[in-house]
Amino acid sequence: MMRIFILTCALFFIAFNAKSADNLRIFSQPEIPSQEVLDRLNLKMMWRAFSPMEGKRDGYHDIQISENQILAQTRGGTIVVFNSETGEVIWKTNFGKPYQVFYNLAFNDKFVFAVNENDLYALDRKNGSIAWQSSFGISISAPPSVDKHHLFLSGSNGRIYCYALPLFKKNGEFSGYEKSDFFNRITKKAIVDVPDDTAESNALAPAYGVGSTRSRGPQPKLIWEFQTRLILNYPLLVTEEIVSAVGIKGNLVALNIHSDLSHTTLETNPGYSADNAVIVPPSRYESIAYIGSMDACLHAFDLQAGKLLWRYTIGSTVHHRPFVTDNEIFVTGEKSGLVKLSRETGLPMWNINNGNRFTSAQEKSDRIIAANSKFLYTLDRSGKMVIIDRTNGAYLTTWDVHDFVFPVVNRTNDRLFLAANNGLIICMRDRDFTKPMLHIKKTLSTTPDSVPTIDAPVPNDILKKILETKIKEEEGVEKPLQELLDEITKKYNVKFEINKKAFAAMMILDADKKPVKAPAADNIPLAVWLTGILDPLGITYQGVVDTILLFPAEKPMKDK
Repeated sequence: MMRIFILTCALFFIAFNAKSADNLRIFSQPEIPSQEVLDRLNLKMMWRAFSPMEGKRDGYHDIQISENQILAQTRGGTIVVFNSETGEVIWKTNFGKPYQVFYNLAFNDKFVFAVNENDLYALDRKNGSIAWQSSFGISISAPPSVDKHHLFLSGSNGRIYCYALPLFKKNGEFSGYEKSDFFNRITKKAIVDVPDDTAESNALAPAYGVGSTRSRGPQPKLIWEFQTRLILNYPLLVTEEIVSAVGIKGNLVALNIHSDLSHTTLETNPGYSADNAVIVPPSRYESIAYIGSMDACLHAFDLQAGKLLWRYTIGSTVHHRPFVTDNEIFVTGEKSGLVKLSRETGLPMWNINNGNRFTSAQEKSDRIIAANSKFLYTLDRSGKMVIIDRTNGAYLTTWDVHDFVFPVVNRTNDRLFLAANNGLIICMRDRDFTKPMLHIKKTLSTTPDSVPTIDAPVPNDILKKILETKIKEEEGVEKPLQELLDEITKKYNVKFEINKKAFAAMMILDADKKPVKAPAADNIPLAVWLTGILDPLGITYQGVVDTILLFPAEKPMKDK
């Protein structure tokens, strides 16, 4: 029975994606929206541009949106990077074999990663030059996933592979690898062969594989691999400490990125099962995974804590990837429409009057493609744009954009993009939003080792003035550190952020729960008083723009 279930899931997945792919391949030549249409919708045309296409067979494969760039990949193998606010072409390149593009692009702050045939190319994000190329010793089954220092691959054999990315100096010279990935954090013993920084490493391949002669440049180095026993078809979910995979049967595994075992790693927690097939990729917010399943449920699972936070029944199969913001999550049921949920509680946030009944779903909308604080720009099944009120879900108006056949979902900011397979891509915005509105506010993150300095912007004048303010305080009572920080925030209007990654790197857990007692202060600067609070705990701080970052000092945290 299990084999029949797996086969059924796989066939449904193939059929669903084949149908979607056919719709995306339609060639069209849409007209530029008229000024009359833009005025009616209160939209401003920001720019329009074309990606080069090789006739009607070609078209867009995927379009990715970062904070300041648009990364477009065509089925013919061309990659074009645009400035997201001006439409200026930053660079374009073509490599590999035409029409051998099977997976979406991945990127971090330095490189764009593209798969052509079975080769992985790392392109310099500034100019598109090839930094290195690798031929897989494995058959991959999903787009690659990356963070600042790691590359993660999903194999058709159910294995996940973690590689250390080569590091480069500013002049492009190879400088080695992140050495901490190759040592046990407790014993300090090497868990795999530590790479030699003076020479380029072997070609990308698992421990048993061999590289291809097509490989060139410094190569990623295998740290560990893990057998998940899942069918891996979706990009992995990567946090600072965890990499997680969701199989098409709905099972989830969460693995430690930083392994203490030779050539393998351990599961962070027992994982989770949605108990039904999953036909769309999951989404992530910080350490929370959002998984939509065929049994009409959306599951919110905490990857760090290893527990289900909530589950909500949508009403029909979740057939588009959930759209996540800081406070909300938008998810579509195949037959029930678009629902807005509280990201933290999973409770519906709309109560829409549909004439003879009230519902939590906007039934006219099939998927969301863009949003600002006032409106949601969605598509219905016929290709028309349906604009709805973000606050209450009410239907406002429609716009026929069916000739823009390639949907561009902007999960980054409020800009509205439309694209067609003749290469046209246009960018618009609501006239009231001159600056991009981010859906997920960027969090400050640093990675100090043991030195209490970071490569980050200096504190602004307001924060400096607050830290220099002389204060008077009575001696406090013992309480958790986070509780005291919250009180200081409220009283002195300062923001704190505990760098959890830095504490975890030094094997310090729950720093925010450590008991602390504030000393008395008699006309001394706030900065000096803060030092008196944090120093006994082995914690130091640094002002960055308008936030005080807390991270471990060179000495270990004091246990109480």
